[in-house]
Amino acid sequence: MTAAMPEARGRMTVVTEGDGHLVIGSALDETSGLLDLLGRAANKKLVLDLAGVTFINSLGVRDWIRMQAAATKAGVHVEMRQVSEPVVHQLNMIVATRGTGAVTSFFAPYACDACGREESRLVDAVANADALVRMEAPPMACPECGQPMAFNDFPERFFSFLATS
Repeated sequence: MTAAMPEARGRMTVVTEGDGHLVIGSALDETSGLLDLLGRAANKKLVLDLAGVTFINSLGVRDWIRMQAAATKAGVHVEMRQVSEPVVHQLNMIVATRGTGAVTSFFAPYACDACGREESRLVDAVANADALVRMEAPPMACPECGQPMAFNDFPERFFSFLATS
């Protein structure tokens, strides 16, 4: 199925994909209207693809926390897919941003010592759950030269958003 036309919500864009999940892009700020997204939950589940989020300010964080709290109160499960690094940093800094939702995949920084390539690589949080609980970065091959890439952050800091309270 093809995606619907993007809907502008302040500096945030929302596209509804064929399977009902929402693709969020650009910036999360005071103009995003995050609480309104709960009305799009299907069968008490809201699936958010966050790969396109490049910026989130303090007011966006506040509204994200309010959206997560409202979802919990309404019994809506929030699934976060392809969580961008800026959102991961917020999840790590402010525990309330995690809500009761689940992260199924996220982007993490990797670097190749062989060719010098640096990039965010998508990590499947479900398939790599055992390693992530041990704060171990999953292995990644460099898409340019095929050599193993090194995780480019401190695992204990970067993966802390996955720890259960």
